[in-house]
Amino acid sequence: MPIFQAIVLGITQGLTEFLPISSSGHLEIVPWLFNWNEFVGDSRAENTFDVALHFGTLIGAATYLRKDICFYSKAGLSALVGRRPWSAEAKIGWLLLLSAMPAAIVAVIFEPFLLRQSDRLGLIAVGLAVFGVILWLVDRSGRDERSTSELSLVHSFAMGIGQCVALLPGVSRSGIMITTARKLGYGRPHAARLAFLMGLPIIAGAALFRSVEAAADGMPSDMGAALLAGTATSAITGWCAVHAMLRWTESRGYGGFAIYRVSVALFMAVVLMVR
Repeated sequence: MPIFQAIVLGITQGLTEFLPISSSGHLEIVPWLFNWNEFVGDSRAENTFDVALHFGTLIGAATYLRKDICFYSKAGLSALVGRRPWSAEAKIGWLLLLSAMPAAIVAVIFEPFLLRQSDRLGLIAVGLAVFGVILWLVDRSGRDERSTSELSLVHSFAMGIGQCVALLPGVSRSGIMITTARKLGYGRPHAARLAFLMGLPIIAGAALFRSVEAAADGMPSDMGAALLAGTATSAITGWCAVHAMLRWTESRGYGGFAIYRVSVALFMAVVLMVR
């Protein structure tokens, strides 16, 4: 795989994993637009590269959110072993982790079906447009009543269901979780932070799951440089995306992202008709 392509896809993964515009959709759109066919007929290489990109974004986001991760993890573990009482922070730590369970179960059960949908460009375009508009409408009418400290089991489960919907291409994990959090009354910065923190366990789980498959298949011997480039660029851009989004939501809404999503969907429709 050419290093240039690995870098472009790493940047694409890092940015779109945390901006509410769908990473799975863009990782299909970019190679489609440029006619990159490096992975056609080579599922082993594709799976290995996918693992590298997920590990990269996980490293980038976890590095940025390390204080939150340490804070909630320490509180949750201390409460579990009886060293500290079950404070609000301890409960939040476990709720963040448990929110990944619905999507993990659905992903394992319906993996063959989801894999068949992953490269359907028409479905990606519909997902981008529909859920982009929903994000905008919910954010526009959303209330700023709740903060991260008010996360409950019901709200965690609701956002976990959102992660299940995000398994379809074009939906966007961060987008649907921000939409759900905003509907539940969380302020913009709190909704984004919750979405990112809840996304970490599922990203880690996906990377681990794919790693087992990649290890069983064996890593292609000629992909070392491409894997390193993809991992590094996705980590750096993932860090930047989390930083930018948390800053953005302090004073701005999601209308611009909705416009982008609809524009990309319309562009895809035009290209599909022309081709």
